[in-house]
Amino acid sequence: MTHDPHLSPKLHLTAQHGFALHDSRQPAFHRGWHTHDCGMLLWPRMGRLKTVWNDVSGVPDSPHAASLVRGTALLLPASTSHLTASEPGRQQHGELYLPPDRLPAGRRFGAMHLDAATIPMLEALLAPGISVTSAAWLVRAIVEQLLAGRPLAMPEEPSSVALRMVRRFHQALERDLPLPSIDAVANELGVSIRHLQRACQIEFGVTPVAVRRRILATHARALIAQGQSVARVSLDLGFSSSGHLHRLLREAADPA
Repeated sequence: MTHDPHLSPKLHLTAQHGFALHDSRQPAFHRGWHTHDCGMLLWPRMGRLKTVWNDVSGVPDSPHAASLVRGTALLLPASTSHLTASEPGRQQHGELYLPPDRLPAGRRFGAMHLDAATIPMLEALLAPGISVTSAAWLVRAIVEQLLAGRPLAMPEEPSSVALRMVRRFHQALERDLPLPSIDAVANELGVSIRHLQRACQIEFGVTPVAVRRRILATHARALIAQGQSVARVSLDLGFSSSGHLHRLLREAADPA
């Protein structure tokens, strides 16, 4: 290896309940190269984390990297060297530590998108006042969900904040999730609304709201072109009536 990771032992913390949790809100979070003696799931709740990890197959000097945001996570087996650092701005993330036998060999590790069922379970896991019994049940359900799912490839993040916003919208639509609000995207990216507005004006010449409406309109047109009824598309995309969708399609220009 080109780095010398130190051991950050966590296995002893899992002895009593079979898992251990950590909730970080530290600004400018940075952890250099280190390993754990147990498995780890790391997931952002706000802001963006840059993470690099060594090839889990054991091939030396084969690092991988990903920019993690809400809805994504990093799953690593024991003894995998990695580093994590947050981008400027607020951040919050969770870490779940598991004994090695909770993550069977042959599992595909690395960066992944979380499915719609796992995200709220992880949120509940870090809720204040949750009982140990409830947390243990959630951990079992989360592990089962992770092991049953197929991680998606994590493409490199665009350097532009505006393009990262666009990617969040497309990712939501690809996963049949409601489009996040502008406020939610700004929080996820760790930037202010004003910063996001300036970035969109520079990149696209319009506001973030206009970009969001264009993307939603384009997606709706594509579904209708595939043969879906306007009523069905209105319902699936969360419109209160077909009239609201028709109004969007009339007003929205071509997408960014």
